[in-house]
Amino acid sequence: MSNERVIPWQPTVIAGPKQALLVTPETAKMMIKKSKRPLLVLGPLVKEEPLISYAADIAEKWKLPVVSTADAYKAFNDKGVETKSYGIVEITNLLQDPDWKGVKGEGQHDLVVFMGCIYYIASQGLSTLKHFAPHIKTLTLCKFFHSNADASFPNMDDEEWFNYLEKMKKD
Repeated sequence: MSNERVIPWQPTVIAGPKQALLVTPETAKMMIKKSKRPLLVLGPLVKEEPLISYAADIAEKWKLPVVSTADAYKAFNDKGVETKSYGIVEITNLLQDPDWKGVKGEGQHDLVVFMGCIYYIASQGLSTLKHFAPHIKTLTLCKFFHSNADASFPNMDDEEWFNYLEKMKKD
């Protein structure tokens, strides 16, 4: 019998040479503060309460331009959140272009914050940005760790996630 400790395979941890940094709300807030042109990309998993309120409050608190994907546009529009509607593939393709002027025409974004996008689609979009858009940093505020992001919340249950999102709304 060997004294070696067996570590189970964890696909979100062994993602290659550039792995995501696990972040707390404090670190995520610092990333947003330091960025010049952040962008918030909201997916369909946050279009209902209480998540839609968290997303709206975070966008308002940090004055983030918002892109809604899939069928989330109507929910955020009804909530009073000014948002542009893009498909996740479309916004990912635009973000790859360093000459794109951004959603407000003020210049390319330097930080893209994802929240509520379907995991397997977000993972592909984050991987694309990681490899083909080195001019952009990515941050996910999802309840699951995204190994292809530059920074991501860890895996957590709903209660802990709501606590993290609550902290994102405060100074």
